[in-house]
Amino acid sequence: MTIIVKKSPPYRNGHRNPVLVEPLSARVFRLRIGLGYSVYELAEDSGVFVGTIKRLEAGLTVDKRELPQLAKALGVPFCELLCGGHDCAERACIPAPSAAEPSARPG
Repeated sequence: MTIIVKKSPPYRNGHRNPVLVEPLSARVFRLRIGLGYSVYELAEDSGVFVGTIKRLEAGLTVDKRELPQLAKALGVPFCELLCGGHDCAERACIPAPSAAEPSARPG
């Protein structure tokens, strides 16, 4: 298992505080095992193919449109599935405003 160390914003006097980031593959595996799911049970509850879950847990690429269904079946928010339990205010999992939503502009 590979643990990636990412740097957080400056902590103090220009020093950075390293933050351990769990890979998505390890996070899905940990959550699945924690709930007592087999790959087949998770596939049935989430509506995602067994092969997709196996590829994800192996660290291979999968269609990102499958992840919200997995998050729901694993009982975690989508953002927590993507980023883990840390503060993800700076991460890409925060949804950008969609084009359908009117932006608040001073009148």
